[in-house]
Amino acid sequence: MTSSSLGGGLANLLAFKAAQLKAKDDESVKYLPKKITALTFASPVVGNEDYNKEFQYLEKKGNLRHIRVANEGDAVPTNDIIPPFSFFLKGRTDVYTQNGVNILLYSDAELEVGYRATKTFVSQFGPSVLTNHFLATYSKRIGVDLELEANKNKKIYEQTVEELYKAAGDFTN
Repeated sequence: MTSSSLGGGLANLLAFKAAQLKAKDDESVKYLPKKITALTFASPVVGNEDYNKEFQYLEKKGNLRHIRVANEGDAVPTNDIIPPFSFFLKGRTDVYTQNGVNILLYSDAELEVGYRATKTFVSQFGPSVLTNHFLATYSKRIGVDLELEANKNKKIYEQTVEELYKAAGDFTN
């Protein structure tokens, strides 16, 4: 499953539910692969600590993988959103946490790979906050031509999902 922005949040939730059902051998998901994988871009946080504990349990069992791609400076994939922006949201955003392996893209540096790596709203807010959320900015930072030897992130892009999980380190925190 893949999507961006709000659709990325929904892809996270759908992958989680499908993986839960697969773990229970539910008939409704019998034609889905054993391991459910979500690839999201610019996705908001969707789960609290309890959600994340169940998410990690499914990851440990091998039922679920999630690769999140976020731009440095994009405030959407953050938590702890401050007023006046928080007035548009319901509930406490400080209790939400990212899950899965995060690939953080920079405009002028190598990307970072880490597990969870939730960023706060304040740490990502700046003058380019809107353009940093656009898929065009994501495409530019990823690099259109992955065959170029100069692509500083080529080795990371060639890794499998399992290799990215291994590189991200311990996902039990």
